[in-house]
Amino acid sequence: MQTKNYNLQLTMRLKPALASCLLLIASSPGWAQENAPADISQAEIKEVINEYSDCDSLDQIDIGHLEYFDLFGDGRKEAIVVAYTCLSGTAGADVHAVYERGTDGKVVEHSLDQQEPISGFSSNKLPVFGNRNYAIAVEDGKLVARWGDSSDRKDPLIIWYKWDSKQFVVEHMKAEGPFTTSYDCAKATKELDRAICYSPSVAALDVQLSQLYRAALGQNADRARLQQQQREWLAQREKQCVLYKWWVDCLSDLYAKRIAELKQP
Repeated sequence: MQTKNYNLQLTMRLKPALASCLLLIASSPGWAQENAPADISQAEIKEVINEYSDCDSLDQIDIGHLEYFDLFGDGRKEAIVVAYTCLSGTAGADVHAVYERGTDGKVVEHSLDQQEPISGFSSNKLPVFGNRNYAIAVEDGKLVARWGDSSDRKDPLIIWYKWDSKQFVVEHMKAEGPFTTSYDCAKATKELDRAICYSPSVAALDVQLSQLYRAALGQNADRARLQQQQREWLAQREKQCVLYKWWVDCLSDLYAKRIAELKQP
């Protein structure tokens, strides 16, 4: 009987401590993140997307990436989505958005595709060139966009976003480049010139070509002819190497041939 009473008293003393422990765990951000209900379904997301995509059916909307995370810090998980609609074609994903359930129960979309161009670059254009697209995901609790293009860079552009109570805004960003060229990349206005600044291999060829050209001008008696040849080559470069999938290969080939010509005695 004495043992039974002791156990009962011990249990009564442990209950408040156990309750406090459970309350502490439940109130921690990590616990809320892992255990908050993810109640926004793929069907609901597709319905919202289809309001502006005008696809014939929801089957024409493909969700390529879906994860749930409490980005707003309110204990509820939002849906982070990368999707393809019937309008995307071969251009890649055309939906990059975060979805939350509003106070009225409806699913609300916060699209990153509808944002204004990001400043800090020439003509307010992002430093990604050719066949470009991006994906979004949560990394270390932050919403991150990773851009890819058809340049020869591993990580062309990474953008970190934060929530400002109304929309996602850029917190900071990191671009690979610009690289050293024969001209001032900050003053480049043509899209092809800007693209060369962000291709490490082509930028290096541009510097090499420029050095050879200047040396040839000093050694060649017919400077006018050499200058005309260079102008014709630049025009060919502009016309032939369209900024799409294989523009780096196209430029590399043209530069290599012009460099070989200038090396000839």
